[in-house]
Amino acid sequence: MKMPGGGFTTAWEQRAFDEFIHASGLRNADNLDFESYSVSNTSGFVPQSEQFENGGTMAEADKTAYWIVEPGSFAYNPARINVGSIGYLSTRENVIISSLYEVFRSDETCDDRFLWHWFKTALFAKQIEALQEGGVRLYFFFDKLLKSRIAMPSTGEQHAIGSFFDLLDSLITLHQRERFADLDET
Repeated sequence: MKMPGGGFTTAWEQRAFDEFIHASGLRNADNLDFESYSVSNTSGFVPQSEQFENGGTMAEADKTAYWIVEPGSFAYNPARINVGSIGYLSTRENVIISSLYEVFRSDETCDDRFLWHWFKTALFAKQIEALQEGGVRLYFFFDKLLKSRIAMPSTGEQHAIGSFFDLLDSLITLHQRERFADLDET
């Protein structure tokens, strides 16, 4: 419930991810000609042609094992999620990514922008650390994400929080551009 003046009064609820996300990647069995993407730890979804100098070693390869990713989906590298290798596809077109990635969507009880910002928190990093598995290289597969937990407010409050952090990100980026422009002038 929203209070006068913009405050919210609804208690936050502890939820397991398996309550509101589901795997969503579809195999590119027909080798459809969607643009190939990667997920970087700094930029999220990035076309392979921009991520790699030669367009990636798989630029001309058979991509039937790739995932088709629909707009509004998340994807992450289970071996690099601990360094932030997660992305949210905000394009209008489907893309494809390597089958090494985990691809998922949230349901209507979760605001994607709220979730996106939560993925960048120390709380999520602690859950990755606690649930990852492996030997020399540690992995955080989708089954581990489903076991993760998050405190969630109402969807209205999630939307307000996600929008607020989007605005903060924009202001920080603008400030950094202005600062670097000032440094270039000196």
